Amino acid sequence: MKTLFKLLFLTLILTACNKNEYKDEIRGKVYVPTSGLNPMHDAIWYTDTISFDGDTLYYFNSDGSEVRIRPPFILIDHTLDK
Repeated sequence: MKTLFKLLFLTLILTACNKNEYKDEIRGKVYVPTSGLNPMHDAIWYTDTISFDGDTLYYFNSDGSEVRIRPPFILIDHTLDK
């Protein structure tokens, strides 16, 4: 009985953590030179603040490092999600 309760509790916790906590979602590609015949891989970034330098999007991580994302990318604004 206790095992069943633990399993149900764990399932509830894992399914309840579905809330989007970031304002912006960026979907694009990253270049991984050691990945063989197809070096481009899908990537998703989440952030609350973004800036633009021409057509390049950038933001700063909490450790101060800069992340630059070159086109093509898709920017999704989650401020109106309910």
